[in-house]
Amino acid sequence: MFDEISPSYDRMNHLMSAGQDLRWRKKAVQYLSSIETKYKYILDLASGSGDFGREFMKLNPDLLFSADFSIEMLKINRNKIKNTNNCLLKADAENLPFQDCFFDICGISFGIRNFEKLELCLKEIHRVLNINGLFFIIEMFKPLHTNLFNRTFKQYFNKFVPLVGNLVSHSKYAYNYLHSSVDNFISVDSFISIAENNGFSLINRYSNFSDIVYSVCLKKF
Repeated sequence: MFDEISPSYDRMNHLMSAGQDLRWRKKAVQYLSSIETKYKYILDLASGSGDFGREFMKLNPDLLFSADFSIEMLKINRNKIKNTNNCLLKADAENLPFQDCFFDICGISFGIRNFEKLELCLKEIHRVLNINGLFFIIEMFKPLHTNLFNRTFKQYFNKFVPLVGNLVSHSKYAYNYLHSSVDNFISVDSFISIAENNGFSLINRYSNFSDIVYSVCLKKF
């Protein structure tokens, strides 16, 4: 599915968020740079077309590993981040091809809700991170509260986004899946609880958009 929509993926992301998704990634990397001055190895997991990886490059890592299951997304990533330090590979988050305790950061933007076996993936991310390594995600979660704005946004996401997304991407179903993947995902509190049960401690979390899009920073212990 992601191979199919790859040509229009960036355009639709920026359209749906009115360009705010780019700002959220920039803010994430600014936050990470305030914690440490040097990160040697960074994993951009479910890297997609490379928007998060492009921001990670501002941290001047020795190597950035952009890992995704979609070859077509990785091709766009390669053209977007024209840096020999960006190592691209097709990889499954349930079985990462890296040694233990290798990365200083693992980052995922708008991808973790697509992981079929969340706890297994969290265990793999925990394995490949250094002790005290950071795990930073940006994601759309099930709202903690039901209010007028969230109900209105749900209607927008349920009706408008699939209609326009499928039209722009020439897909019959991809953006219906996008809506359902958000609607069926857990709350940010539930995600943090699961992560804490799998070897992580919460460092920071903040809302990017209403009660829906959050950034969460965790540390391996």
